[in-house]
Amino acid sequence: MNQHSFLSSSPDYSALHLETDEHVILEVRKHWIVFAGHAAGLLLAAFFPFIVMVLFRLVILNHVSVLVHGSFSLPDFAPTLFTFFYTLWILFLWISFFVGWTKYYLDVWYVTEKRIIAVEQKRIFDREISNIRFDRIQDVTVEVDGFIPTFLDFGNIKVQTASEDDLDFIMNIVRHPDEVRRVIFSQHNEIGDGKQGVGQGSV
Repeated sequence: MNQHSFLSSSPDYSALHLETDEHVILEVRKHWIVFAGHAAGLLLAAFFPFIVMVLFRLVILNHVSVLVHGSFSLPDFAPTLFTFFYTLWILFLWISFFVGWTKYYLDVWYVTEKRIIAVEQKRIFDREISNIRFDRIQDVTVEVDGFIPTFLDFGNIKVQTASEDDLDFIMNIVRHPDEVRRVIFSQHNEIGDGKQGVGQGSV
């Protein structure tokens, strides 16, 4: 697999403030199953009010009718009231869909020739950007656990730093985790070989 295969056709990296001789060689994103699960949950939630209404009619109204020894029906404004609250519910679900998509799409690692830039979208207007240079990386761990992660090729990645002051980089449910580790190690080794070459040349 080519290490440039994850890059979009016309990426804009101006917000990353890259150095003049620095280029993004890999974008690390979460697997599509993350957002698919979120979207499926919202789709089920959209039908939830109808399920509640059916159960209400079958259980509550029948029980009340038995207690009052006669038929009992909802007031005439009940459909209008239900439509109003259902519209609010759908609006809430759309907002949740938008927030979920924004977080899924903007949570990304950018791997350059010199470092890893991690962008974490915490909330809609709250983004955290951190980076770690390859010479500070101690180890890269990949965890792929289970049949589905193996079949769909996703897993968790942990980049451990050599310094206790630096936090480890962790991204869960990453697509193509082994390829990501290969690219990171490749750049890490190039940085190390370059430093050794400079040291040997200065002797």
